Amino acid sequence: MRHADAVTSAAPRSLRPVLAPGGLGLRRVLAIAAGGALVAVLVGRFGFTAALSVAVPLGAIVALILLLRRMRRRRGAEGRARLEFTREGKYLVAITLGVGFAAINTGNNLLYLFLGMLLSMIIVSGVLSEQTLRGLSVARTLPRQVFAGRPFLTGIALTNDKKRLPSFSVQVEDVIDGRPLAKKCYFLKVPAGARQHTSYRAEFGRRGLYRYEGLKVGTRFPFAFFVKSHRLAAPVDLVVLPRVHPIAHPALETQDQQGTLAHPRRGTGREFHGLREYRTGDDARDIHWKRSAREGRLVLREYESEGVRRVTVVLNDRLPPELDAAEAAPDLDRCVDLAASLVVHFADRGYVVDLLAGDDHLTVQEGGRGLHPALRRLALLEFQPAPPGGPPLRPPARGGPALLVTHRRARHLAAASGFAQVYEQGA
Repeated sequence: MRHADAVTSAAPRSLRPVLAPGGLGLRRVLAIAAGGALVAVLVGRFGFTAALSVAVPLGAIVALILLLRRMRRRRGAEGRARLEFTREGKYLVAITLGVGFAAINTGNNLLYLFLGMLLSMIIVSGVLSEQTLRGLSVARTLPRQVFAGRPFLTGIALTNDKKRLPSFSVQVEDVIDGRPLAKKCYFLKVPAGARQHTSYRAEFGRRGLYRYEGLKVGTRFPFAFFVKSHRLAAPVDLVVLPRVHPIAHPALETQDQQGTLAHPRRGTGREFHGLREYRTGDDARDIHWKRSAREGRLVLREYESEGVRRVTVVLNDRLPPELDAAEAAPDLDRCVDLAASLVVHFADRGYVVDLLAGDDHLTVQEGGRGLHPALRRLALLEFQPAPPGGPPLRPPARGGPALLVTHRRARHLAAASGFAQVYEQGA
């Protein structure tokens, strides 16, 4: 900016609007002057007609190269345009340059005609592709829960806001962590004012946070010589939950560790208690139809109430100094997956599950309330080095039997006793 200001102040007053930042600029003025001087030299030596026949195609070729270079280097924070050559497009540009130089050297009118046709195809391709991408808006729909290792569908909705012109051959792809996904959604034709929906299948191999930065909307229309694309900002964060797999029910040792048994009084448990006459407001699913048909009145089943069954899942997030978290990442992920599987296993069976992961204590109530926050905490868990001389990890005083999940080489960082069962992962 300082250099431009100095040039502007030193230039004559008549040239200041031209050399200003909003004007042509010094480089363009020099290029125009050089081009004019070249044309003058050609006119003086070969005549006006011969010079014009050489300058026009040469200028068109130079302008084409500069235009393509500018379109490829256009960058912006949002909605930036980018032009990529296809294999056919590279061949077309090479043939165009060859025909242009041949026409200049020979002066053959047929070559000039062929050059004009090639140039018009490139210009028409640029205009129509830009028109196709203009007025498009894209919306993305992600599922509420995504688990590692499980395919899921991502919905893409493309809207053509133009009033009259349709859009052809549009492809949309998500951009995650700066890189487009391999999966693409293709729309053959989107009429004016229309909205079309499709989806693609994706899968993440690991738990954690994934950042969707935006959407890349591109087209090869009309001749597939170039791929013109725009980057649309659509940031959203997706938390991929740990893998959950079926596990065998732990063999808890004592009756207290297995949870409270059914109480001999009416309630909403699963053990049969007795029969009584149906009353208004009772659940019709508990009607004993055979007994009702035999007695001629509605008879209802009653069940014994159950005490609260509670279990605690403790995940050891401490690592010894000799264990590198990056190298042991697969084993540590298996620890998290096992802890998540235990939480889901007991929650599905009506337990109240306490999860101890790091410094957080989360509770999953009966009926599964609080399950998603617990799985989300496990998805974002990061293992930390154990503080030197710190106390060993112990089970809580309350909360039912405690199950410990730990890396095999970090087992010594937890208490040797007090856990109903210990799950170890890794070598």
